[in-house]
Amino acid sequence: MRFNKLKIGLKNSNKQQVFYKEILGFTVSTNEASEIVIKAGATQFILSKQIIAPHLYHFAFLIPTGSLESAIEYIESRSIDLLPFQGEKIIHFDTGRSIYFFDPDGNIAEFIERPLLNYPTKKKFEIDDIICVNEIGLPVDQPLVVSGELMNKHGIQPINHKNWNDNFCWVGDHEGAVIVVKEGRHWLPTQISGVLNDFELHYTGFNKNLLALKVENGQITSSNF
Repeated sequence: MRFNKLKIGLKNSNKQQVFYKEILGFTVSTNEASEIVIKAGATQFILSKQIIAPHLYHFAFLIPTGSLESAIEYIESRSIDLLPFQGEKIIHFDTGRSIYFFDPDGNIAEFIERPLLNYPTKKKFEIDDIICVNEIGLPVDQPLVVSGELMNKHGIQPINHKNWNDNFCWVGDHEGAVIVVKEGRHWLPTQISGVLNDFELHYTGFNKNLLALKVENGQITSSNF
């Protein structure tokens, strides 16, 4: 699963533009709808006032394997505080390593390495090394039901749906995944409960089909391009 475009809600236009462009160093522009358009590698990452977003989002940026320590230096040199977990800056998973931080809208952003992907490794991190947006969080009342719909109706092929449970379902693959969680579950590494926000996701599915998924007012719809 490859994220081609992700559009989420926007609260603080000026602060978000300064953060992503001036502080983090992304290539940022605005479009005819006055949306903030961030070039996140292969993903067009859009912050939009047109999307209703009373709550925060969780999303992840994929970075080259071997660059996470350098990414920590990059983030901290810009006076951005990392969010620790059990006293550690880096969180280790079976499929990668991550660091987390807030953006001005309170969203929980993540930089993640996934060594199982066949991407070039690199030691020194630069913002242009971002490969793509790799994850978006989706808190819902019934994670297993919604995850099954994403698989069967919306063309997202999970690596292993047998590992799903009532609280957490990783729907996708190492290149891109929708993180379906029980609404109210805390977003790692914080004590902040996940609550559903609207968003739009354009992605390349398992059969290389171009698909669009829209979350709006608690409903999930998708269509082929």
